[in-house]
Amino acid sequence: MLKKLLSKTKSKKKKEAASSSLPTLDRLHETLEMLEKKERFLQKKSSAEVEKAKDYAKAKNKNAAIQCLKKKKLYETQIEQLSNFQLRVHDQIIMLENAKATTDTVDALRSGSSAVKAIQQSLSIDDIENAIEDANEQTENMKQIQEALATPFGASAEFDEDELEAELEVLEEEELENELPEPPQGVPVAPSAAAAKSSRPVASDFAELTKLQAEMAL
Repeated sequence: MLKKLLSKTKSKKKKEAASSSLPTLDRLHETLEMLEKKERFLQKKSSAEVEKAKDYAKAKNKNAAIQCLKKKKLYETQIEQLSNFQLRVHDQIIMLENAKATTDTVDALRSGSSAVKAIQQSLSIDDIENAIEDANEQTENMKQIQEALATPFGASAEFDEDELEAELEVLEEEELENELPEPPQGVPVAPSAAAAKSSRPVASDFAELTKLQAEMAL
């Protein structure tokens, strides 16, 4: 219990430190901008003193020219100090930005780890096995339903497969006979057995008709 309280206190302090880094960075940037402005102002003052010294030198006023050069030296000393200040501020900005980036990265990794841990805790091997078993059962049920729908029923279920195959063979033989080439003209073709059989009933019918006519004539 004590460890949890200490860890919560530490995390709270870290969050407060991370949240306070933003105002600190803003303050450092403002300070850096102020130092840069002051440096530019002193540089202008130093350049102005150099121009004055040139003018006094032309006017043969040596003392006044030297006084201008002394002021220039003072400005240059201040400019050098401001440059050192800017370097220190730059260094602080870089360190703080790196620290903030490190803190943000650690927080992101910690959040990701917590999310993964929560997902793992919400799942178990039993849950996964049950889910797989349910999926397999549903797949098997769907397979049985599809097989039941594919089974013929009603009039189509009473068809004799052997009879249909025999009928198909007859159709194939007739199709094959139709595709055979016709014999050349002038070549006598022997009557087939089927033709001979079909001619016999015709001759018998003709004989019966002749006999019937003779009887009617009497």
